[in-house]
Amino acid sequence: MSSHQPPWAVVIFACRESLPQLQQTLDAALVSGASCAVIHVLVNGNPALGKALVTELDRRDITQPKLAASPAVQVWSIPMGDKANAWNQYIHRIWAGEAIAFFIDGYVRLNPDAIGLLSRAVIANTRALGGTGVPTMGRSAKALRENMIVNTGFHGNFCCIKGETIRQMRDQPIRLPVGLYRTDSLMGAILCFALDPGSHVWEDHRIHVHPTASWQIDPAKWWRIQDLRAFFKRYFRQVRGKIENAAFADHLDRRLLSPAELPATARQLVLEWVQSCPADYKRLAQRHWLMASALESVHQTPVAPPSSSEPELLWQS
Repeated sequence: MSSHQPPWAVVIFACRESLPQLQQTLDAALVSGASCAVIHVLVNGNPALGKALVTELDRRDITQPKLAASPAVQVWSIPMGDKANAWNQYIHRIWAGEAIAFFIDGYVRLNPDAIGLLSRAVIANTRALGGTGVPTMGRSAKALRENMIVNTGFHGNFCCIKGETIRQMRDQPIRLPVGLYRTDSLMGAILCFALDPGSHVWEDHRIHVHPTASWQIDPAKWWRIQDLRAFFKRYFRQVRGKIENAAFADHLDRRLLSPAELPATARQLVLEWVQSCPADYKRLAQRHWLMASALESVHQTPVAPPSSSEPELLWQS
């Protein structure tokens, strides 16, 4: 990145990954994000993983030569294992004014050209508040990719938000409800409404969908018990996500309320919607046989964000 360009940041959300998996994600981000100023690794709810990564980075610091153009790396530990809270901690406590922040999950290996492709497109698109890559791996990747290109979307495996938008989210202030599963859907909706449904209609162009900026993930192996468990757990959480989608669609699209007025937790958001729109919930439940169990799982999420959810800087290069 030339000296007159503002710095960029990469944010890696990590929680349940293995150390080798997270190392691969960081290494790929260092290549794809070579023009960025800093890579933040946000390890939430897994202090053992954070300590293991720090040990590995200390070893590298001693044994491997430094590259002058390489981004700085910071490892953060967040006590609460929750992606919505990790989003909030980055926006309100860690973001340091970078012009673009790119977000990836801890098991994602960015293609070498991914950040370059997406950054150029988002910068050139003055109407866009953020951008997203598209998936190329997995049985549903083709259909999802085609749908995103036509109808927009915001894919949490690899997406970005412009710094000025992050500043506005911090100033308002906008926070995602803690315990939310559909963090990426809600963030995308907030961007498409330009942070204020009361003043702006939904516009797809506020998220730039790049048709070739992508990433790699480890394919699921159906004969492995852990992959089967992960599949069924993900399916169940997607059913729960349908309740969350309905609840924040009601908040943003029907009532035109500000994202800053969202309840502090997913539990409050969903239960308030179920109580105020029982007929809508009943129709949803009739289409999904796991809906009652999904709603019960909402009751088990945090009642309020914990006071000890602030990030701790464990390591920096």
